[in-house]
Amino acid sequence: MSEDDFANLTLTPLMTSKMCRKDVIKEAIQIVKQEKQLTAEKTMAMLYTLADKFLSAGELNEIKEVLAMTRLGQMLYDDGVKKGMERGIERGREEEARQNAALTARLLEENRLDDLKRSTEDREFKEQLLKEFGIE
Repeated sequence: MSEDDFANLTLTPLMTSKMCRKDVIKEAIQIVKQEKQLTAEKTMAMLYTLADKFLSAGELNEIKEVLAMTRLGQMLYDDGVKKGMERGIERGREEEARQNAALTARLLEENRLDDLKRSTEDREFKEQLLKEFGIE
């Protein structure tokens, strides 16, 4: 496909047609996803933007299914996975910090300094102490 073909394909959802806008976008995505050029990826991104702008949530789900099989769809999925992992790691760190603070406070209250020191070096022992104090 030429650059002009991609440009025309990008504009088709904005033109009047006998087909509904969802079907025009869906068809355009199916055509573009067969191409491997950088312009195809840019066209795909523009079609996705138009879908997001003009389609209902239900219609977007249909488009999502078509996009799932494209490079752009894979990129969007990969970004979502990466962000989810980053959030999970951050929550894990926050949870561990909360547990460490609670455990430290309890051990200091009971003047168990040796156990506090050991808990910083021995993960298994720390887990035992967390259970002992009911810190979750």
